[in-house]
Amino acid sequence: MTSLRPMIASVLAAMLVAAPVAPAQAGLLDPLFQKTSFPECDDASVLGKIVERFNWAEDATWQRGFYLENIELTRERLVQSTHVSPIPRRYCRAHARLTDGTHPTLLYLIEGGQGLAGNHYNVEFCLQGFDRWNEYDGSCRVLNY
Repeated sequence: MTSLRPMIASVLAAMLVAAPVAPAQAGLLDPLFQKTSFPECDDASVLGKIVERFNWAEDATWQRGFYLENIELTRERLVQSTHVSPIPRRYCRAHARLTDGTHPTLLYLIEGGQGLAGNHYNVEFCLQGFDRWNEYDGSCRVLNY
């Protein structure tokens, strides 16, 4: 029994040494990043990403013969602040103009702080009637707020 006392004492000493370390505080720079990395629905970089990704998918996957030409009439539907979720989200809606002459509804989501190292944004989008694999559920329901 006496041989366990030095071992217990050393374990307790190690715990006491580790105890004063303060936990890391996440989110100290959030206000700085959210202003620059959480753009509006009509931001040119957001719309450019959507056009680029849709047209790339058309060339690489679908090959239906038409492309996303322009995005018009953008409007914000809902903004989820960091009080609801740790990731700020902006839900948007617009009209897409395709090169085949159609104008389907475009639903997209901008997520703040989801880029490289958490200091940029991510865009997810769905063109109603063109989600063949139901990635965003029927009629783009996941992005329809």
